[in-house]
Amino acid sequence: MKDFKIGIQLYTVREPLKEDFKGVLRELAEMGFQGMEFAGMYGDMEPAELAAFLKEIGVSACGMHVSLDAILNSGDKCYQYAKTLGCKHLITSLCGNFIKDFDVLVEKCNEAGRVANSNGLTFAYHNHAAEFELVDGKTALDVFYTRTSPELVKAELDTYWIKKGGSDPVPYLTKYASRLPLIHLKDMDKTDGSFTEVGTGLIDLKGVLEVARTSAAGWVIYEQDTCRRPQLASARISISNIMAAIRA
Repeated sequence: MKDFKIGIQLYTVREPLKEDFKGVLRELAEMGFQGMEFAGMYGDMEPAELAAFLKEIGVSACGMHVSLDAILNSGDKCYQYAKTLGCKHLITSLCGNFIKDFDVLVEKCNEAGRVANSNGLTFAYHNHAAEFELVDGKTALDVFYTRTSPELVKAELDTYWIKKGGSDPVPYLTKYASRLPLIHLKDMDKTDGSFTEVGTGLIDLKGVLEVARTSAAGWVIYEQDTCRRPQLASARISISNIMAAIRA
């Protein structure tokens, strides 16, 4: 058993971030989020300024979502941000083209892992539902992880999209426990299958947290693609439910 930290994918609060980037990050830190997972927004700050601000509010950069092309280019600025922020993980997703360009993407992801590793970072792939379509009688995501190097290509599995793809999140997370530095904790509404606050929907929150404790996961990262409430209100509900489940 081990400890893990709680992060937030900043796409969740993208609208308030546009209004007050520093203020929103400070509020998220006060809620209890220990890490920020970036997705293209850096508050118009250069790497050193952003690193200093994260240190000031006492949080880490737990991951950065960037394009596959950016990860393949060791000269891309994402590497400057990652190294300056002390961020260990570069993540990408390819749901739109995953099946169509499957063979090419397998090789590109292996290469992305090599480039990231040569820069002292890890590369992880983030799934959506499309990756649960069948390839040669197996789910494409399973084939993908069979055909990519466990050392070069890690998993950032997303609980909502696993469920949406027709699989059970807890056993699926367990299957890749040794390859799972990051878990995207996202919940599904019980009535219409939409996104909802963590702990209020169909996803087995306690089960996911138990996988986090016994797997390679150092981070459980809350994400909610769309919110019926104001985005920060949804974040507050979710972090409260996550903390309550950890204490239970």
